[in-house]
Parts: sequence; structure tokens; C-alpha cells
Amino acid sequence: MPIQVRYLNDPNQECVIRPAPLVSISHSVNKTGGGDSFGGTYQITLTGKILEDRGFPLARRSDGTLFEKVTAAGNVAWGGTLKGPYETFDTTVSHYDDNRPATQAVPNYYKLDAILSKQKALRALFAIDGQRLEVTAVHGNEPEFVCYPRVVSINFSEGIYVNQSDYTITLEADTILDYNHDVDHDGNPLYLKHDPHHAEYNPMGSGSPSLLSSKPKNTQDILEGGGFFIESFDESWSIEADESLGETITNDANGGQVIAKSYRLTHTMSATGKPHYFPNKNDVDDVIKVPAWKNAQLFVNKKLQSTGHGEKNVHLLYPNVRNHVGSGTMSLIEQYRGYDHSRTEEVSISNGSYNVTETWLLASGTAYENFNMNISSEVGSPFISVSIDGSIKGLSESGPSGVAVGGRLPQSPTMKSAYGNALEKYRSVSNDGKFGIGSQIYKRANNAVAVELNSQPNSISLAQNEYDGTITYNLSFDNRPTNILSGVMSESISVNDTYPGDVFAIIPVIGRKQGPVLQYIGGRTEYKRDLSLELVLDYTDVSYERDRKLLLQKPSLTDPLKTQLKDLIEQLSPQHEPGVRKWFIAPPSESWTPKEGRYSVNISWTYELDK
Repeated sequence: MPIQVRYLNDPNQECVIRPAPLVSISHSVNKTGGGDSFGGTYQITLTGKILEDRGFPLARRSDGTLFEKVTAAGNVAWGGTLKGPYETFDTTVSHYDDNRPATQAVPNYYKLDAILSKQKALRALFAIDGQRLEVTAVHGNEPEFVCYPRVVSINFSEGIYVNQSDYTITLEADTILDYNHDVDHDGNPLYLKHDPHHAEYNPMGSGSPSLLSSKPKNTQDILEGGGFFIESFDESWSIEADESLGETITNDANGGQVIAKSYRLTHTMSATGKPHYFPNKNDVDDVIKVPAWKNAQLFVNKKLQSTGHGEKNVHLLYPNVRNHVGSGTMSLIEQYRGYDHSRTEEVSISNGSYNVTETWLLASGTAYENFNMNISSEVGSPFISVSIDGSIKGLSESGPSGVAVGGRLPQSPTMKSAYGNALEKYRSVSNDGKFGIGSQIYKRANNAVAVELNSQPNSISLAQNEYDGTITYNLSFDNRPTNILSGVMSESISVNDTYPGDVFAIIPVIGRKQGPVLQYIGGRTEYKRDLSLELVLDYTDVSYERDRKLLLQKPSLTDPLKTQLKDLIEQLSPQHEPGVRKWFIAPPSESWTPKEGRYSVNISWTYELDK
């Protein structure tokens, strides 16, 4: 069973080891603790002998010269084409009976030199990983199997090194190839994944075994099909409550309400790969190397892929698609989904390992909110003030790479960004930014004090960050009287009454030290009432078109303020007060500044009592 090694993977340097060593092959399947297979490893052991004057590699003296060839005509210099390490292999000589290597003339006192030089050549021949190794039968030159092994060790037994030296070479390979470079089944990672008897149990739906038909046989096709070569693999999940987000009230499937917490879900996946060598399917003399870390990365990334969206009979779905993360996890209610998916990758090139840590926030809504409330009162003010500082953080439904995982599928039209979800939450708690009695923010403030607060905030401050999906707000409320007129930001109503006084004359007198002479002339002055109304409206709603609409939008011309102003003025008029016999209205004055939203009206009454 001759062994042929392609030195440096050079087709012109085929090195046949003679005498042919014994070959031992064992195969172990790599499995996780759960029994899942993810490849295997062949251990190939070559056990042979070095003869001081026969076989390949050839023996050299300590000065590097070859020992002569023994022929019938005497000892002659070694001819032919010598290749391999230290040019100790003759590529013109094969393993056939009639083409065996000739004997070298090695004197007794040079036998140690010869054996040590052959050990040196063998060490050099097996110093490099991934060289093509063929095991060939004696009946021909076509290989029985081919591999591209990694060298584990080479050992030479102790001895006097006179006639021979025993050696053991240990190699390992991920695959064994046939003459056509097809991978044997027991080394094909895709073949090892096949379970012909059982479908994997899937609590989210029915499963079915994968089919073995059309499995790739070429190494390059196997890699492209998701079969990678790794040494070890580990995957774990953990979940814990996130106390920093507090609790929220959410509706359950039965229409009731539950107090829901948020959870942090962590998924860790790690793999240690093996360097793998294989021939290019388009040029078998070209050997391709896949580094260990790359094999580990490809394996983990394949496991992380979100495959099978909407497909049937797919039983190995990545758990964070089709709502597998969230609803049903740890018996969580249906409203839970996974959000804010983040992924941390770690590559160790020297160790050949690749690790991925993923985290999700499991929440019953698309955003969460934190707020603080402050209640204050002062001696000089009759009002109680309540201020609320809040922060809304939207949750992202997209993964780190932009693929929607952990929540709705990418084709869902309802999927929003983190900022979009934060904005939706803000509109929900602020009554679409109008606040008022229907606003949750007002209800929180109003429920915190014993008095009834004015539903219109004293001040509003908003800040937003679309990049990280946050909205912060600050509002203050107090229990000042509510506005009489609707839709105004502020109003000021002033009523001034002037009552009758004496009618007298002021007569100046020249030189009089007591000043002018005051002379009562009989009678009394009139009753008067002055009304002043000042309103501030939301001037952002004012049209800026170049027409008369700007003027026609003043409150006295548009309802409902037009009617409300009329009713208020009528109520404040003295005409309905007891004893008023007649009254007169002085010319009213009106002021409207549309670009500032300011409106004022002044009215004065003069009236007479019946007594």
C-alpha cells in the first residue's frame, strides 16, 4: 500500500515513501452534548521503517552528498530527477516490482548518517499541513483515496540506527476523497446532519426530516451548501427580568389587563474551527485552505441565518423568526416580542474560534417609558404645581444587519423604526400632542394631588433623538382656573367699574394760599363699566397665504370663539344687573395680531340705575 505525498502541493514533486508504511485509519464523529453531529475527524497513522540503504527518501552523507547507487557494473552516482525535501525522492521510480528504487552503497561506518538524513527528509516532508496524500494499491497508479491532512506528530523510535529506524506519523483529516474527489459520506458534514428516522420536535409547528437526496459531494459544494468543519460548538440561552424598566399595564388575549415586566434575553453561540484543505473543483492541482476561524465563523453564521420565512416543513428555524422569541418564551403572554436586537462578534484567529452574543429586550409593547413627578407649593401662591419629566425609548424591530428578527417579519407594513415606535408611544400618552383631559400625562399628574388640576399645561418642553429612538418631555401643571374660552392658550379678563361721584367746580384764585376754590354745583356722575379681554391663540395654525384669510381668522369672526365671546360680553354687561334702567355702549376697540396669535377687545358701558 504505497503512500505518496505531493510535496508543497506541487504536481511535479510527487514523493513515494519506500518501504511503504502500514496505514491505520480511525474516524470519530463530533457531537454536542445533545447528540447533534457537526462533522468528524479521521486519524491516519503511518507506521513504517527506514532502511539505511534502501527506499525513499534517499540517504545522504553529513556533507549533503548522496550515497552512490549499487548496479551490476558497480557503484555509480545517482541520476534521474530528484525532487522533494532535500532532493531525496526520485519521481521517475514508482512502486512497481520492476521499477523499484535501487540500493544505495552505504558503508557500515556511514549507516547512522544515512538513517539520520532519512529522518530529516521525512520530518521535512511532513512539516506542512494540507499536502495531498494518496494511498495507492500495488496494482496501479490510481489512488484508492486522497486526503489533505494536518500533521499531528512524527516520532522515531529509539535505537542504535545501524540498519533501520522505526517511525510513526500521526495525521488527521476532516474528509477522505475518492479518485473523483468526492467526499466519503462519513466525512460529509451535510450527510451527518441527516436523520432518516425522526423529525425534530418543534413545539411551534410540525416538523419533517430533511432529505438526503442531492447532497453535495464535492468539498467546495459542501462548503457552499452550509457544511463546515469545526472542532467544537456550544450554544446557550438565558433570560432575566430587567428591573430598570419597571412594570407596565398591558391587555392580555382575553381582554383583561396584566402587569407586565420586561426581560433581557441573551443568546450565546461559539465554535472552534479546524483548518481545512481541499482541491479546487475547477483545478484539482490548486489546493484551497479555509482557516480555522473562518470555518467557525461560517458555521455560526449559518446557524444564525433566518431561513424559512413562511415556508412549511422547516423544522430547524432560527428561533428569533416567526415570533419564536417573545410569545411563548418562558410562558410569556402573546403580547411579548423581541426588540432591540444587538449582536457582538468576537474572532480569535490564533485559536481558530468565533463567538457571537445576541441580546433582545422582550417587551409587551413597542416602547417603554420612565417618568418622574415633582409636586410643589409656595406660601405666596395659592396654586399647587406638578411637574413631570419623562423619557420614551422606542424599541427597534430590526436586527443589527437590517433584517427584521425578533419581531415582525420584514414584509410586514406595520414595522417601525425605534423612533417611529417612540413617537407612537408619545402620541398615545399625550393625546396626540394635544394633552388635555384625555392625556395620560395629565391623568398621572392629576391623580397625584387632592385638587383638580388645570388640564392645560403651564409649560411644555420636548426633545427628540431620532438616531437612538428617544423622546423626552417636561410638563408642568397647576390648579389655576380653567380657561372660559375654548382653544386659547391663555386668556386675561379684566372688569373695571366706576361708580357715581360728586359734581363740583374747581375755581382758580390768584394769590390764594389754600389753592383753588372747590364749588359744589349739585348732581352726581354716571355709572361706568370697562371690560378688557386679552387672548393668546396658537398662531402656528394661522394661514400665511397672501389673501384676506389672515384677517378673517380673528376670534370675533370665527366660531366657536365668536359665539363664546358674544356670550361672555353679554354676561359681563351691566344690562342684566338689578336696577339698571338704561345703558349705553361706547365705541368698542379691537386688536388682532395674527402672526403672534394675540387678540384683545375693549368695551365700555355707561348706565343708569332706577333709584
